[in-house]
Amino acid sequence: MESTKPNTKEWQQTLDALESVAKGKVIAAKEVHEWLNSWGTDNELKAPTFKKDDEI
Repeated sequence: MESTKPNTKEWQQTLDALESVAKGKVIAAKEVHEWLNSWGTDNELKAPTFKKDDEI
């Protein structure tokens, strides 16, 4: 039977992500959608990243 307990690495990544969100370190949905919509095109964009200047 497969365990439902998350592995330590995945759990730590989840905790890190939640901490970032709590600090306001998020990427605008519009930027993510533009990036995803560029996949498979001749002008594929780089993945958006959080920039320190964006900090709330």
